[in-house]
Amino acid sequence: MKRIWIVLALSLLLLAGCASNTADAKRPADGEGLYKFGCLSCHGENLEGLAGPPVTNMKAKYSEEELLKLLNDGVGMMPGGLLTEEEAKTVTKWLLEK
Repeated sequence: MKRIWIVLALSLLLLAGCASNTADAKRPADGEGLYKFGCLSCHGENLEGLAGPPVTNMKAKYSEEELLKLLNDGVGMMPGGLLTEEEAKTVTKWLLEK
């Protein structure tokens, strides 16, 4: 039972870290800056994946519409709504170029 509580607590901390966008922080406007602002903590500086999966070669995995939906709605442990609609479009285009 103790292990369940530890796993639950660590999962909550992980999710809090992945969604640690602060309202007071100045939000960048370019794809790379927005990625670093809202995605880097889970997906890594080089898109290699950390707590979240790698986000390399996204063009081979998703269409622009699918990736945009994923960013807006979230999937699995990744919460949606971390970026505005316009920011999500910017990051989608940037990721598809990587």
